[in-house]
Amino acid sequence: MTDEFSPSALRGAGLLAQDNVVAGVVERFGTPGSGDHPRVFDATVAGALRFEVLPARGFDIGRADFAGLPLGWVSPLSDARALDRPAGRAWIDRFIGGLVSTCGLLNIGDAEGDLPMHGDIGHRPASNVQVEPSRGRPLVRLSADVDAASVFGPSLRLERTITSGLQEDGAAFLRIDDRVVNIGAVVAPVRILYHVNLGAPAVLPGTRVAVDARRHIFRRRIAEVPEWSRMPDPTAGIAEAVVLHDGLGRTEDGWSRCAVSGGLFEVEVGWRAETLPFLHQWVLPGRGRWALGIEPSSHALFGGEPEPVDGDLAPGEERRFELVIAVRQGA
Repeated sequence: MTDEFSPSALRGAGLLAQDNVVAGVVERFGTPGSGDHPRVFDATVAGALRFEVLPARGFDIGRADFAGLPLGWVSPLSDARALDRPAGRAWIDRFIGGLVSTCGLLNIGDAEGDLPMHGDIGHRPASNVQVEPSRGRPLVRLSADVDAASVFGPSLRLERTITSGLQEDGAAFLRIDDRVVNIGAVVAPVRILYHVNLGAPAVLPGTRVAVDARRHIFRRRIAEVPEWSRMPDPTAGIAEAVVLHDGLGRTEDGWSRCAVSGGLFEVEVGWRAETLPFLHQWVLPGRGRWALGIEPSSHALFGGEPEPVDGDLAPGEERRFELVIAVRQGA
């Protein structure tokens, strides 16, 4: 699409009647009593991404499309309702996929004592939801607060802003800016992991994964995934591979990146390395379950060098996290 025929240019020339033709957000509601999401913000930028924002699930990103085709991975689970009180490994029973699932804020990885697997932030409801009008720009911006508060324990607030549009090079982007604040009266540990889930046709057998890191550590080797840098063919059975990329390279402005190429799209995931110094990669090769997870995190789930990030926040302190997903048509 040439610039002169882009929706924003047509709107500026007086050829389109409404801003929402260029970009907009539509709020919709699920069917009461069903497994649907109770409330969804459906965001669209013409010529770029269309994606769901889920207020009942930590203001995470649900289904996402690019050029009318799926970008994010969708799991086989159909019950999208948040858990009232996640416990143990219940997280996996409501892992619906979607483009971004946030894990934390007190723990990530396996369940630890009273802390559930991957924390509970993805099951907390959002409040103070705001949608910025596009004013004819190829841009959408949504923001909300997600409180993980308790009466007698740690209390944290996730202040999230989601922005999506087009980069100068024409790639579509989705950016998440998170500010985690200790709103309680006691010191609180902070752990966060962004589960960026990609599926076909964004990734296909033979798709390459490129990460600049000193070490690439498999949690457990499996025959179905012989190498981390290439997506395998679909296989029978249920198996998964998790790889820790440790000692990540950084750009001069302090970002680390992972490039995914060879599918129908070219996808780059970038994150601010100061507070997200580790990257985990998840590969699910089974037929009908086939997925790739790119997972920047504040702490290593296994095998990492001594943690470079102080994981605790005193009352009133804050920590910021930044994540960008850029997508363009594949070669």
